[in-house]
Amino acid sequence: MSKIRVSLSNRYKRFFISERTALISAVMSVLILPVIYYFGTRSGGINLAGTYDLLMRLALITTLFWSLKKHKLFLMQAATVGLLFCMLCAQSQYALGDLASRDSETYITMGLQGFVFLAGERMILFIQSFVCVSHFIIHAARRQEAIRISVNQVSIIFLLVLVIIQLVISPILRFDLQYVLYIWTLHLDELFIFILVACAELVLMIDQREIAGA
Repeated sequence: MSKIRVSLSNRYKRFFISERTALISAVMSVLILPVIYYFGTRSGGINLAGTYDLLMRLALITTLFWSLKKHKLFLMQAATVGLLFCMLCAQSQYALGDLASRDSETYITMGLQGFVFLAGERMILFIQSFVCVSHFIIHAARRQEAIRISVNQVSIIFLLVLVIIQLVISPILRFDLQYVLYIWTLHLDELFIFILVACAELVLMIDQREIAGA
C-alpha cells in the first residue's frame, strides 16, 4: 500500500512540476478566452463585467506562467491568489446569480442532469472558496504546514474532477446551443487554469519545505 501511495505521489509531482504541463495549460487557457467571449456575447451570457473578468484572467495567467518559468516565488504567490479570487468572483456570480435566477422548472424539465449540473456549480463554488482560504492559511501560518498543503492539493484535484463532470454534462443540457457552448468553453478554460494553479501550488510547497529543511 505504501508503495502505491509513493508511486501516485511521484506521478502527481512529475505531472505538475513539469514545465510542459504549465506551458500547455497556460497556452490553452489563453487561447480559449476569445472563444468564451464569442459564444458568451452570441448567447447573452457575458456582459461588460464578464469581459473585464476575461481580461483579468489573461493578465493573471500570463503573470503566473512567467513567474513559474522565472521562479519568482513572491510574484507566483500574488498571481495565484489573484487568479483564484478572479475565478471565485466569476463562479459566485454565475452559480448564485445567473443559474439561481432561472425558474426551477427549467432544471426539472432537464431531469437528473439539470440537478447534477446545478449542484456541481454550487460545489465548485464551495471548493474554490475553500482553496482560496486555505491558500492564505498556508502562507500565513507555519504550524502543520505540510498537512494544509496536502489538503489544498487534494481540494484542487477534486475541483478538477468536478469541472470534468460539468464538461460531460453541459452538452446534454436543454439550453440554447450558443449558451451550452459558452458554458462548455468556460469550464474547459477553468480546467486548464486550475491545472496551472496546481503547478504553482506544488512549486510553492517544494520551496517552503526546502526553506523549512534548511
